[in-house]
Amino acid sequence: MVSLKDDVMSHLKKQGFNCISKSKNAFPEIVAWRPFVNSGGDTLAINVQETLSGKIENKVVLPFYVSFIECKKDKNLNKKAKDVAKLFLQEGRCNTFLVAYKENKKLLFEEIKLNNKKPIKTKTIKTMPAYIG
Repeated sequence: MVSLKDDVMSHLKKQGFNCISKSKNAFPEIVAWRPFVNSGGDTLAINVQETLSGKIENKVVLPFYVSFIECKKDKNLNKKAKDVAKLFLQEGRCNTFLVAYKENKKLLFEEIKLNNKKPIKTKTIKTMPAYIG
């Protein structure tokens, strides 16, 4: 018997996502990502000339669309899990947080959304934190 997680992973791979499946006790169970593409199907790229060390190099960086997916028998997360999902979204750790479930043997996704439409607050770091190295 194929598990819900296996069905979700298969579906995501068909959609062009790369996926990592974590243990059942991990939250979220699946992390999926793929490069951003434009309407013509071309992968978007950002040309970077300065690295973190300050050295000038020509590098191409691919921005990624990242989804966190939790697999449930129904589409409901408990309050604690929903709060953590919203925190992930607020902090910009992922673009979408989805709950995957089956209804009448059909794979469906429920998106967890933030109530406010405010953009994510970011700040520029002028010096490297000591823990980065």
